[in-house]
Amino acid sequence: MFEKDKNSNNNRRLYIVAGGSRLGANVASLLSKHNKEVVVIDLNPSAFKKLHPDYSGYSIAGDAADISALEGAGIENSLAVIAATDDDNTNIMVTQIAKKVFNVPIVIARLYSTELEDIASENGVRVVYPYKLSIESIENFLNERGCLK
Repeated sequence: MFEKDKNSNNNRRLYIVAGGSRLGANVASLLSKHNKEVVVIDLNPSAFKKLHPDYSGYSIAGDAADISALEGAGIENSLAVIAATDDDNTNIMVTQIAKKVFNVPIVIARLYSTELEDIASENGVRVVYPYKLSIESIENFLNERGCLK
């Protein structure tokens, strides 16, 4: 799909989103809105219906933890990989492949469990925990209203 370019990170401009979950679809749509080159990979083609109608990127039906699917998406030209499937193990696998095999500069994983945090952090993967973000938002909201004083 994309020309392979194994030169410096300066030539990398592609964003790969693994998983067409609600989070993945919204991140891909956001990146597309900002005129970024985006590819979403999901096992289930119906997941692509969650993408915004103005989404201008690509969609690939496949397993994002499969190296050949990532190569087909153009991971060699990827600036960032966002692993946003509904499965922590798949997200960790995708991030490991992105970092260790393809040396992708920016790798982010959405994880539900903190048990995999060590694996992610030792490889420079940024982790987003939905429950932690929810707790922080609720705490901030309550603090703003003086409820926690």
